[in-house]
Amino acid sequence: MKILFINKYDITGGAGVAAFRLNRALEKNYNTDNLFLVGIKKSNYANIIPTRNPGFQNLAERGLNFIFNEIGMQYKFHPFSTKTIIKVTKSFSPDVISLHNAHGGYFQTSLLIELSKYAPIVWTLHDMWAFTANAAHTFGDNSWKEMKSGRDEKKLFPQIGVNTGDWLLREKKKIYSSSNITIVSPSKWLFDLACQSPVFEGKSIIQIPNGIDLDVFSQKDKISVRNTLEIPSNAKILIFSAEKVLSGNYKGGSDLITILKNLDSILNQKVHLIIVGESNINILYKFKNFVIHELGYIYNEEDMTKYLSAADVFIYPTKADNLPNALIEASACGVPSVTYDVGGCNEIVRDQYNGIVIPSGNNKMFVSAVKNLLENNELRNKYSLNTLKTVEERFSIVDMAKKYYKLFENLGKNA
Repeated sequence: MKILFINKYDITGGAGVAAFRLNRALEKNYNTDNLFLVGIKKSNYANIIPTRNPGFQNLAERGLNFIFNEIGMQYKFHPFSTKTIIKVTKSFSPDVISLHNAHGGYFQTSLLIELSKYAPIVWTLHDMWAFTANAAHTFGDNSWKEMKSGRDEKKLFPQIGVNTGDWLLREKKKIYSSSNITIVSPSKWLFDLACQSPVFEGKSIIQIPNGIDLDVFSQKDKISVRNTLEIPSNAKILIFSAEKVLSGNYKGGSDLITILKNLDSILNQKVHLIIVGESNINILYKFKNFVIHELGYIYNEEDMTKYLSAADVFIYPTKADNLPNALIEASACGVPSVTYDVGGCNEIVRDQYNGIVIPSGNNKMFVSAVKNLLENNELRNKYSLNTLKTVEERFSIVDMAKKYYKLFENLGKNA
């Protein structure tokens, strides 16, 4: 089977990581012939092709994308990427197209119609963008159910200038109705929303959870890992990870600072804090009870597993999410999490079973939960065992690949 993957990135961002893992798992377990098209290539893998060249093409298309967004014509004109995507699709002749994030300034939405002529499209949603006016997340605003733009939606990522949201939704519905697309949602939360969307009328929508390689992400011996990382074996360790720690509205960077500040004021011992992701948070070094380890973005999964295994508690005060890889990865390493009740987070972390789920935005309750979990060794150990059970039962990459392969096989152009 020949599968063409399309996403903004290859090995960064939640969508990119999930798509790349699926790509590898299908190659390994089903011997599929895969090709990967990305708006921006971050790796050196041979089967990954950027949709535009660095330099002039990249700068020109980014500039055009900015201008078209400003006038409310979101993702209507990407000349270089569009030409490459069509050319590669025709040449590769895939049996199925695995589309992931179509937003990000590289994919012309109307391309769905053209690509459908070559192969059926399985579109995996990693946020709400496909069925909203312009936003990846609307934070509870359900105007999209009435085919309308939310009151302040145009200001939400990816932003538009002129508010053409109602028209953009009508355009999406028209394009989707003329396209051979099947919708996949990793989380039940997003699945339920997608099923209520008018733009997906008549389309098949199914749920397939993200999975991870449990041979890679597994619980390592905490003491030996800490020794390797030169962290005291008896230390208390918190860990937080996000692609970009403070930028954007979603991953809780501003809440993270507030939570850590309040936690710092009530701690009675030094706590090591591991920060994974692009960051430059000078304020962290002013806290008296934290020993800070800023690691930057970690591409190597084995390294990430070591840092997770070293930790006692994973903190994740996200404001908007689908089915975050970060929580699944922490769980696979036996690390209980404290997270907000946002998106599909509670499908990974079950409150008082394998972690603690806090009402969204309640920083005071979040701080109290983290402190109590740090101090209660017995409870942490209980949650740790349950995180491992949860991942083994629901989030294996083998199960994910099996479900996608069966779907692809049923939909393939030669089926």
